[in-house]
Amino acid sequence: MATVSELREHVLETLWSQWHELGIAAVVPRRHQNDVIDPEALIAFTATHGGLDPRLRDESIDWVIRYGYLVSKARLKNVLTDWGSLESSEFREYAATVNAKAGLGWPAGRARALAFRSRARSYLEDLARPALLALRIRAVFGVGARAELMRVLVSRPQAAMTAAELSAETSYRKRNVLNELEPLKFAGVVRSFRAINADRFSLSKADQLAGLVGPVPQRATRWTHTFRALGLLLDLARRATRRSDLQNAIDALRLLDENREVFVAAGMYPPPLPAGETAWHAFLEWSVGHARAVSGI
Repeated sequence: MATVSELREHVLETLWSQWHELGIAAVVPRRHQNDVIDPEALIAFTATHGGLDPRLRDESIDWVIRYGYLVSKARLKNVLTDWGSLESSEFREYAATVNAKAGLGWPAGRARALAFRSRARSYLEDLARPALLALRIRAVFGVGARAELMRVLVSRPQAAMTAAELSAETSYRKRNVLNELEPLKFAGVVRSFRAINADRFSLSKADQLAGLVGPVPQRATRWTHTFRALGLLLDLARRATRRSDLQNAIDALRLLDENREVFVAAGMYPPPLPAGETAWHAFLEWSVGHARAVSGI
């Protein structure tokens, strides 16, 4: 029978694996070597769930202090806003800490910095690994909406997306996306065509760009959606330890009903749950199974 502790364990395995890929000192396996790491989604989730593993939180702060110039403050804010977590006290303390150490100007409100001492153990050797596609593109195109557009289009070369879809994939607002698409079209990097009453955009030089910014990983998980879904599961699991199985079943049904689009966007299709308190155990089995799959085990 699946447990809440298993859910937390698999989520932590995902976080440690991805941070290890980014250069954090760790002994855990790197299971996401062929998946695109999303820096802002990873930072946002780690910061807002720092209580899962304070050591990982501190190691990630170390990384941000050293490599924060590769992180988009605007996109980080957009991701947190979309998650409804911009006002999270955990994130605000995290932001206040990196601001105090690196002067990044992240939105911290009046939060106080954590009692943090840098160990300076994070080291990003190079950007050649496939999973670092997003950072590699930023090194070429700069940090901003244009780089994120290139990440999405290069990692899905056969896709043809609307500006609204690209906005959802990049976590930049539609106006920013359209502003960046115009010069890319003018340069012949992106082409557009009309289909089903909407303009769609795709790469016109996919092979050349892949040669420039590659290697391209085999997978391109939608991490902003996936981490948001995992966060919902963890929030429910945190409350579950203080409630009966019947109350947990009611909460699980409500969670799936109110957030079905979030889970579908993450590729996590909610199952039909049985009646009564057994629904909680079925929900937990489903949650743990997806968290294990995301972790790469």
